[in-house]
Formats: sequence, C-alpha cells, structure tokens
Amino acid sequence: MEVTNNIGQIFKPLIRQFCETTKAIDIDEDFSTVFLPHTMTNYDKASKKIFYFGRDTYGWTPTSQLMEAHNNDNHLSYLEQTSKWANEFGFLDYNKNKSSGFWTLAMRLHLRLKGFTDNLKISDNLLEEYYEHINDFGWGNTNAIEVPKSLQNQGVWETLDKDKYWAVKEKSKHLDKLIHTINAYKPDLVFIFNWDCDEKAFLEGLNYEEQKLDLIGNHFLTYNLPDTNTTVIWTVHPTAARWLGYGTDRIIDEIVGYLNK
Repeated sequence: MEVTNNIGQIFKPLIRQFCETTKAIDIDEDFSTVFLPHTMTNYDKASKKIFYFGRDTYGWTPTSQLMEAHNNDNHLSYLEQTSKWANEFGFLDYNKNKSSGFWTLAMRLHLRLKGFTDNLKISDNLLEEYYEHINDFGWGNTNAIEVPKSLQNQGVWETLDKDKYWAVKEKSKHLDKLIHTINAYKPDLVFIFNWDCDEKAFLEGLNYEEQKLDLIGNHFLTYNLPDTNTTVIWTVHPTAARWLGYGTDRIIDEIVGYLNK
C-alpha cells in the first residue's frame, strides 16, 4: 500500500497521539498493538472502492514495532510495513478456508459483486486467476485493539495485566472511528460485519441517514453518507450469523439482492 500525503496527514497524528499517551503504560512489548485500515495495491484503480470491516484482527504487530517507529519519528513506516501482510495475500493462508470466517465472507462477496458465482475456497489454494480480482479492496476493524474474547482464544488474556490492557484499549478509542477511513481512502461502499459494535461511537463525526431493513434476521442497517456519497451496510459477523440460521452464501445472496434492487 502506498502511503500518500493525504493518508499520512490523517494517520500520522493519530498514531503519534496513541504512542504518546500509552508509552508510560508500559504494556508487554509483545502485546498486539493497534490495527489501522489498509488497502490493497489496486484499490485506487477500482471502479468502485469497497471496504470490509470486521471486529478485530486475531494477533497483530507487537507493541515494540510501533514504539520503535514512534521513537524514530517514522510513524508511517508502521503503516507501510503492516500493509505488506495483506498486499501479499497473507489473509488467504490466515483464513484456512473457514466456512464462516470473515475472509471467506468478504472475499466471496467481493468476487460476487464482480459477477463471479463460483463457490470458492478462500485459502492459499485459491486459483491464480482470481488474485487480480481480490487486489483492489480495503480492510479495517471496528476495534483497533483486540477485544478480550480474541485474547482469550489466543490464550493471552489470563496472563495479561488487565489494568494496562483496559488503559491501552481506552486510549485507542480515537482510532475506532469510520471517519478516518472515509477521509483517507474515500470508499464508495463499506461493509461492517460486527453487530456488537456501538454504531453511534463508530460513526461519530459523520453526517449520515440511517435505515433498518428486515434482512439477515433483522440484523441489517444501511447508512447513506451524503457528504461523500458513501453507502455503508452494517450486519452481523459470519460466525454470529450461524445463530440466525445464516450461512455465508445466504448472507451474500441477501446483500447482493439488496444492492441490485
């Protein structure tokens, strides 16, 4: 991902602020630090710029790497370095063809929006011919710092200093805003797969018109951002969708059906 002046002007002060306010907390240097939104190599060339948001990233760059960039006053190197994983399609191996995984939903939906209806396995065994079609999206999280559930699943939570964790999580909240992605990357369409997120906090600072529809088990919100002509579709994470009786294909069918109306 190329960090342009516009992207740098938005994220550099946010990264610096986070580092300055958390350095004294001295959390474990191996603790996963903040995730920032990224775009794939051909995002700027896409006819429709699309972003996919999940809950958090299961294991991310250690705090020590971010603090090194901060100490060298080279904050944007952190954004550049962490983008490599996505740009090199690391998410395909990470996903491991999970039937209800975030990446299975996001990438199959992305391909479906381009007219591909194949029931593809989203893993590092993806056929080479599809790579060019999944190289033009953006990816973000509603939580810059991992939530306790993810840390529990990794076996990290029990040994983590909880006071330090909650202090760092609190200081990261200014990064948990969609407005930064809108200003930096100007997407046309944004999907948010995290029904548990506080939508008012996440949309803070944006002018929007909200509508709730009876789709995906009555878990479907749309937001029109008139200032940028951006459409936001907000629904459940694919793992949670299983409790509503929805598999990945059915989620995609209802989303695409709505968009094609």
